[in-house]
Amino acid sequence: MTKGTLFYRLQTDPATVMLVIVLLAYGCPIEAVVAAFGFDRRTIKSWWQRAGQHCQQVHDRLVASSQLDLVQAQADEIKVKAWGRSLWMGLTMMVQCR
Repeated sequence: MTKGTLFYRLQTDPATVMLVIVLLAYGCPIEAVVAAFGFDRRTIKSWWQRAGQHCQQVHDRLVASSQLDLVQAQADEIKVKAWGRSLWMGLTMMVQCR
């Protein structure tokens, strides 16, 4: 039932895994998740990596491989400070989808 998702062959309840991923996405430190849930740090990192890979696959299939008619597009960038370094993130979207 979970084949093709980040939950495939995981022994942990998918709701718990999703809660951990959401906490990480909102900036909760891995150490805090480990302390709160009691999972090993490597397990948390593995879930995070699997979630990222799954999102990349979905993006590649639904967005990157499609032929979009970009008559009007809006682009923006933002500087993000994370884990002691600065990263630049870019975003472009069709005006009709905004």
